[in-house]
Amino acid sequence: MGNEVNTDNADSLRYLDANAVECPAGTLEGLSLFTQDDEPLGTIDGVLIDPTRRQIRYYVVDGSRLFYRRRYLVPADSPAVVIAEHNALRVDIPSDNIERQRFDARAVPRFSDDDLVTAMFASRTS
Repeated sequence: MGNEVNTDNADSLRYLDANAVECPAGTLEGLSLFTQDDEPLGTIDGVLIDPTRRQIRYYVVDGSRLFYRRRYLVPADSPAVVIAEHNALRVDIPSDNIERQRFDARAVPRFSDDDLVTAMFASRTS
């Protein structure tokens, strides 16, 4: 816990605000994130995506408390279900397996127009 993003291709990851990511319930903005054990993890703030693979790699979760703001990463490689009536997303990961990696927005570039072009023309097999 408390580790920075530690992936083999962190240079290719880009941050995208949750309000720009569409899902069956609208956008990811404001969705609460829960484990398969119904443990609340926080609210989805954004995602880290790999534009060349057209793949969400991590959910950026706001686990803030009253006077404390903390954002951390939850892997997005497991299946997830949107529960629209509860404005929530449940990931298929047990609570014990969630490793809350700290997220530092300065370490990951924001998704840009160039990244959009890369994603549009990237082969789905990459």
